[in-house]
Amino acid sequence: MPTYYCHSCASKLGHLNPAYTTQPLGTTYQLGKFMKHTVPDPTLDIQSVFDSADTQKYADHIVQASLSGSVEFDDLGRRNVIWAAGEQTGFQYANGNLVQPQDAVKVVLSSETGRIHAYPQNTTNFSTAPCADCGGPVVY
Repeated sequence: MPTYYCHSCASKLGHLNPAYTTQPLGTTYQLGKFMKHTVPDPTLDIQSVFDSADTQKYADHIVQASLSGSVEFDDLGRRNVIWAAGEQTGFQYANGNLVQPQDAVKVVLSSETGRIHAYPQNTTNFSTAPCADCGGPVVY
């Protein structure tokens, strides 16, 4: 079962690290994920695509998530940051067709810094859980 931390507790516990964002396109893997989430591909059943392919904007999404987001440790122990941006971040496509706008960002923070990447999400799909540290509400 996933574990969630509010931004304050995640920061206090060292689960957020903006230094990870210094090379958001530093590996072939990260470049592939960037391309997947900035260029619509009609062969994919479901795809979330940022509304800009600008590399600085992509890096800014990662930084903003680490400065404001909550943290999820998923069932495999991977650390992810979830940030409700409060503005449009991209679109979701199904088989190349626009489904809905996205207004959040999820940053996958692997234990390997060369695998960190981000993709847009929609807050209408979010829920809440108690923070594992303070018990306060966490949006995920």
